[in-house]
Amino acid sequence: MSACLPFLSLKSRQSQQGMVLILVLLIVALVVGLSVKYASQFQLGMARAESRWASTQAKSLLLASEEVAILLFPLADIDPNMDYPDEPWRNEVPLTDEGVEGVARLFDAQAQLNLNDLGKPIDPASLAGAPERYSESQRQFIRLLQTFPQEMPISQLEAENMMEAVVDWMDEDPDETGSGGAEANYYQGMPEPYLPANGPFRSVDELRLVRGFNEKPELVELLQPYITVLPKPGLGLSVNDIPPDNPMGLPGVNHLRLSINSKSLLVPLSDQQAQTFLLSRPETGYSTEADFGDSWRKSMGDEIDLSGYKVKTEYFWLESTVQMGDQRRQMRSLMQRENTSLKVIQRRMMYELPRVVQGKKDNDSELKL
Repeated sequence: MSACLPFLSLKSRQSQQGMVLILVLLIVALVVGLSVKYASQFQLGMARAESRWASTQAKSLLLASEEVAILLFPLADIDPNMDYPDEPWRNEVPLTDEGVEGVARLFDAQAQLNLNDLGKPIDPASLAGAPERYSESQRQFIRLLQTFPQEMPISQLEAENMMEAVVDWMDEDPDETGSGGAEANYYQGMPEPYLPANGPFRSVDELRLVRGFNEKPELVELLQPYITVLPKPGLGLSVNDIPPDNPMGLPGVNHLRLSINSKSLLVPLSDQQAQTFLLSRPETGYSTEADFGDSWRKSMGDEIDLSGYKVKTEYFWLESTVQMGDQRRQMRSLMQRENTSLKVIQRRMMYELPRVVQGKKDNDSELKL
């Protein structure tokens, strides 16, 4: 019996040592795990802090581009009475700040058709198909809708109906305009009911909700390069600044140029007519709206309604982009001309991350001042 005691004591000691070893290994594993966890959290925190710093730096640079535009515009606006294609304010301005680089550029916002120019009431006693039934901006829109015969053929009658629906979307009365108009009773009968705005457009995408356009989302996509939303009506098209080329890479001239026609016509120009008239434009553009009207009369042999056209713009888009490694930050600011200076009235920030499919934005926010 006593001979077994040393053996049991040795076995007990070995068991205790094994338990201690296991405990030590557990403690080491725990320490390693915690170290990895906290190191990972530290690195993640540093990455987030660095990202926030870079984002703040990029946002500051984008906002600084507005100040640069405000500062440089009076120096680059050669003729305050008109705007023409070669004025220096159109040039790209480089943006650089400690590893963040980008560019900023001003564009004539009235070189697109303002949807809020389309809200003039239509006389219910006037007949469909009569050009005098519409304002010149409304005639421009009716013509523009007909300029996609290959992608989306729209007849003149259908274009007029869609124009009537746009008017009803914006007006406050409950009466439908013509055969194409639509008020609350139409929109409330939709599978997912909603109400018309009964006010000005707030975005181009809002057009997708209007009767006729809600059935043709592809048409709104086609219209996107040619339409915009500005904060007040009656601005008119900047005839000097409409680009000659098709911005969508399609054959022919810019579709917006096809929407310019005599006041007695609701059909668009042909490509050949638009090119002919474009060649008659002075190199520095028309100095007055009257000059534009005279040129039209000589080239086309008819009268044009000058109420829908301007040679001096009141609104500009400032488009700014900065690049930080694989990340891109963009901003679009609407700037209003006040005599010889500019002021910011609307701003839209866009964040594009490398994991996002090209053409999509990861985060899109809008700020109105």
